[in-house]
Amino acid sequence: MAEALEELMPVGRWPSVAEAYEHSIVVLAMNRDCQVRREGEEFVLEVDPADAEPVGLELALYAEEQQAVAGPRPELPAFSLGLELAFVWAVVLTAVFLRQDIDPSLEGRFLNSSVGVFQDGEWWRPFTALFLHADGGHLLGNIFIGGFFCILACSAFGPWRGWLLILLCGTLGNLINGWIHLPGPFLSLGASTATFGALGLVVGRGLADVWRTRNYGALKPLLVPLGVGFGLFSFFGMGGGETDASVQTDVTAHIFGLVCGVVAGVLAGAAIHRKIEETADA
Repeated sequence: MAEALEELMPVGRWPSVAEAYEHSIVVLAMNRDCQVRREGEEFVLEVDPADAEPVGLELALYAEEQQAVAGPRPELPAFSLGLELAFVWAVVLTAVFLRQDIDPSLEGRFLNSSVGVFQDGEWWRPFTALFLHADGGHLLGNIFIGGFFCILACSAFGPWRGWLLILLCGTLGNLINGWIHLPGPFLSLGASTATFGALGLVVGRGLADVWRTRNYGALKPLLVPLGVGFGLFSFFGMGGGETDASVQTDVTAHIFGLVCGVVAGVLAGAAIHRKIEETADA
């Protein structure tokens, strides 16, 4: 900056010296002289009167670019964790598991079956399979670790909408999983498809937030659930929890649940942002 400029004209005022110097860089990039001067509680950027018009236009373009990069930062809604519904989910899973000991035929009638669904038309199986488990470890993993994902999903979408999306993603994941195993018979069970769907919902919501707000810091909170998810994936995802050679909890079900969750999370998250923006514009 020039040390001695006379008869200068102000082209902008800012409440902090950092903002004034930031805009002075724009002027210097134009190869024009300028200076920053304090005036009361503000900091004034001044240039030669002959440069005032082109500098003003350049600063206006810079302001537009900064606004476009930053994007709107709407106030995002805060949802409850839905702990009551998570408790109901845990009770239902436990009750069904205890019923499996009393009635072994329960698995055969309600687990996911590629043949049962696509050849016999038993379309309830992808849903009911979410409530069956191979053993106690499988059940506890889905209640406690999987429940953590479900609570996160509810905090992102609200309890009722969150659980609806969780069950929808789990069911759709099981449906796709059975379809890719055709024409051979394939049987699977477990809530893991739904809990990985919940993890996908959380990731999808984070991606929607980043896309709408351009705030890449929204991805940082995803590191913990993703780390836990990979841990659960290694524990159950590689074929653990078998009841016999033909009934298993498998890696593909978890992948499809996760993918369905990410897609649903992005779409539902984008819908939330649209609603916020519409409300703000009203």
